[in-house]
Amino acid sequence: MITKLLYMKTKLFILLFIVSSMSHAQERYRIQYNYKTDLFTYFKLDKSNKIIDTLENPKFKRNSLIEIKLINVNPFAVKIKTDVKEEEIHATGSQGFNFSNLLGGISSAAGGDLKLNVANLPSNNKLFQQASASRGENISNAFTQLNTVAINVDALKKSMIADLSNPNLDKATILQNLRKAASIQEDARIADPNQNFHIYISSLKKIVNEDAEALAYKISDIKNEMEQLMTENKSVTRGELLGQNVSYTSMEKLIANLKESSNWTAENLTKIEELYSALEASSFEQTYDYEITADKVNLELQFVQSEFTTKNDTDGSDNGAAALATLKTRHIKLLAKGGFKINTSVALTLNNFKSKSYDYFIDENGVIGSEANNYFTPNLSTMINFYPVIGENINFGGSFGVSIPISDAVNGINYLFGPSLILGSKSRIALSGGLAYGPVKKLTNGLNVGDPTVFNDVNSFTKNVYEFGFYFGISFSIFNLN
Repeated sequence: MITKLLYMKTKLFILLFIVSSMSHAQERYRIQYNYKTDLFTYFKLDKSNKIIDTLENPKFKRNSLIEIKLINVNPFAVKIKTDVKEEEIHATGSQGFNFSNLLGGISSAAGGDLKLNVANLPSNNKLFQQASASRGENISNAFTQLNTVAINVDALKKSMIADLSNPNLDKATILQNLRKAASIQEDARIADPNQNFHIYISSLKKIVNEDAEALAYKISDIKNEMEQLMTENKSVTRGELLGQNVSYTSMEKLIANLKESSNWTAENLTKIEELYSALEASSFEQTYDYEITADKVNLELQFVQSEFTTKNDTDGSDNGAAALATLKTRHIKLLAKGGFKINTSVALTLNNFKSKSYDYFIDENGVIGSEANNYFTPNLSTMINFYPVIGENINFGGSFGVSIPISDAVNGINYLFGPSLILGSKSRIALSGGLAYGPVKKLTNGLNVGDPTVFNDVNSFTKNVYEFGFYFGISFSIFNLN
């Protein structure tokens, strides 16, 4: 029992050793594609995946591990689809943020989304003029400042979405453009976006909220003072009373719009912060592992417009099927070297046994004569070609086969063995040559050439004996055995 257990452990150890050796011998490579520059780079890696060499037009050892690394691929703008086709060979963009985009965003934002305008104040009302005499300029400046903040925030959001939707921008460029656009805000209370963007957003939210509340309080204060002045004025005409009511309605509407505008700006800031957090956490690199086992491999990389670009389309374009267009398609073609191939072929060979093969005859005097068969005899052959894969169209290996002479006097089967040159990929031709081992006629019964004989039939004193000769020929492949 102990002996059997030790035997099993020994077999297991040998198996693990073999597997470990094979794993250690596995070569590693990296194919790096830069979406931004549209360039491929090939590297050889060590077992720790560190680059040890740069390659040009490499051929990969069979069963090697290929790491496909895609860099500068914007995951917000691009979706990657991959397809692998294995074959047996022997069988334009925008430049991102710019100030013209920002100006366009300001114009659209001011068109009606913000719903804040100093002109909405009842400035022609006498009571309003009296109540706001000491506050009018401050209120006007506060409205202008709040409007500017709201417009810049809206432009910042649109610019950020535009950059995230641009497949030609890398992560560093998008972050740089975002911080550059955020720096347009001029307020001593706002944190520096280049230091900490999250603190910048929080400070901006606080400013919008505080300024909106302060404006609402000032407008309410003016409204209360107008009511007091109206009460103190005993001789109020009907027109003044109607004007007071209109002023009240205008100010109440303005307070409601003020709240709506501040909420809208806060939502934009929340959206910007969400996108920024997603950008920070995102990777613009994708890695795929592939073990090359086939002779030829075509890895197709299809870069398709992402759903993000259609969901956040800001130019009003159609979001239908046409929007999900293929941006570009790239192919990585791999050619494996090594491995062992076996295939069969039909061949036409020329066999020759030189001085070892003779034709015997009996002359008119009853004397045994001979004639050397030093010519090439055509044979129809079946060959098995075996070779390590070195290239796609030219490989060196060996051939083994059997042949039958194409003649009236068939002596028997010949065995062929020798080196071969394999040409082509799908329709292969093999040029081979080497040793031929086949039957030749020899004299029997101690007879020699020149001896007289009483036999009338040559076959009576000859027999077939196998001897070594040589051959060369050309064969055409039929199918693969593996």
